[in-house]
Amino acid sequence: MLHGLSRLLPAIADQNLDEAAVYRRESLYERPRYEGARGLIPAAGPLLCPLCGREAARFLPFGLGGRRNARCPDCGSLERHRFLWSFLAERTDVLRRSLRILHTAPETCLEPLLRARHGRRYVTLDRFNPAADVQADLTDLPFPDGRFDLVLSSHVLEHVPDDRAALREIARVLKPSGRAVLLFPYDPKGPTREDPAMDTPAKRLAAFGHPYHYRIYGTDTPSAWPSPGWTPRSSPPRRC
Repeated sequence: MLHGLSRLLPAIADQNLDEAAVYRRESLYERPRYEGARGLIPAAGPLLCPLCGREAARFLPFGLGGRRNARCPDCGSLERHRFLWSFLAERTDVLRRSLRILHTAPETCLEPLLRARHGRRYVTLDRFNPAADVQADLTDLPFPDGRFDLVLSSHVLEHVPDDRAALREIARVLKPSGRAVLLFPYDPKGPTREDPAMDTPAKRLAAFGHPYHYRIYGTDTPSAWPSPGWTPRSSPPRRC
């Protein structure tokens, strides 16, 4: 999805395209093809993708600024996906036992790996993607209380106007011993930046770096979040 969305950013900003109209394009959710680039990159080197096991001398660039060594030439994972997979492997038992998992806005490089391990206990949810198991809003989840052992949500909260409502819903559907693993854009230089006056895609792109982001989280996260019955812990970033 990120690959297709990056190509649309100029048109989104110029035409103020509605989020629903953009994210309901099925082409956004097609798995990117990298066969051409894969053949140009040596199959051995210092870089290793923990998702697919690809070793490479370099990864592909990605993003508006063309970040170097960002995208795996085989599975298409980005830094955030490799960080999440490494975190799950090292800090949770997701890869060691069967859990009931809710995965919001599932990434094409992660979904098949998690579904293969957890089968029907693994549920995907997306507001727009028709291929998800459940189409619903994160602020109004169609699940009973205490349903899941784990909720995974990577780079979703910044897209939600009322992120506090989303956090309350995540807490509600977790078991008392459950965990939520949440990733989001973070600026370590100051508190969360949020401005309701940024009410168009063009304004949000200028303010937050993305036409459909409502904030950039900062140093007051997660301590400033209301406590809906859980204990937040942060994990320092690392290069993946």
